[in-house]
Amino acid sequence: MLAALAVIAQAPSGWVTVQATQQAPVLSGFASVQPGTPVTITALQSGMLASLSVAPGEHVQPGQTIAQLGGPQIEAALATAQGASNAANAGLAAEQGKFADHLSTQAAVAQAKANAQAARANLAALQAATRLQSPVAGQVQSLAAGPGAALQPGQEVAVVQPASGVWVKAVLYGSQATTFSPGMAARFTPANGQPAEPVTLRGVQGTQPDGGLVLAFSGAALQPGEAGTLSLSQPPRQVLLVPSEALVLDDGRWWVMLHDAKGDHAVQVVPGDTEGVQTPILSGLKAGDQVIVQDAALLYHRGIAAQYQPPD
Repeated sequence: MLAALAVIAQAPSGWVTVQATQQAPVLSGFASVQPGTPVTITALQSGMLASLSVAPGEHVQPGQTIAQLGGPQIEAALATAQGASNAANAGLAAEQGKFADHLSTQAAVAQAKANAQAARANLAALQAATRLQSPVAGQVQSLAAGPGAALQPGQEVAVVQPASGVWVKAVLYGSQATTFSPGMAARFTPANGQPAEPVTLRGVQGTQPDGGLVLAFSGAALQPGEAGTLSLSQPPRQVLLVPSEALVLDDGRWWVMLHDAKGDHAVQVVPGDTEGVQTPILSGLKAGDQVIVQDAALLYHRGIAAQYQPPD
């Protein structure tokens, strides 16, 4: 484990100031328009099947809730998420009050606001995941579980036979996919060059062996057999962006060279997915930090060399 590495050489003036910015992450992946084949509805969270609001043979509409999850696991998760949201909101109020008294900075307020937004989004996603909804209009073909059953993520609850029309099956990857909730808007862009069509997330069908999340969407103007790309925008969030060339990979960990009152030294960071020439930083930096860009890798490795003594 490497500690912060002092750099003996004089650092160049090629550094940038880390700033917080609003970003709306977009996840995209392969999607295809499915014919009216049976749609399996699965649990999104671990919990108990608290109630069923449909019976076999009953007709349902897109987005209609067919079951509700509950039980100690769900209640504990909701209580934790609600507590985190309350704490983040209190933290934001405190920072805003300190800022009004000139005891805080805009960067600290922006970070507190981002924390509050993330906590609210997490709570909303968890609340939505307790409701199992039909992605299509159709008829309930069968029920695989009854009230009181203990369910795991991906476990089948019901099968719906679409009445007519089609639906979009999409596979998305990434940790952000776990925050999806029914009702989110997306766009399906056919590969044949036709205009993109708005679609609505109706449910999660399960997880593939490679980790891809299988999602079901409904839309008004879809053609059977079409394939293309599904793009889904996440709610805007506050992120810290640094030039990608400032990042140094060493033994599976990422570092940047920080320029501050202590001199020029390395700090470990956790980056997000690179977006062009910029990379979001999830932890390790704060707004206002100065990160060296020019010759960052060279300076980092000079710092490592300075830690070693030549053999006698």
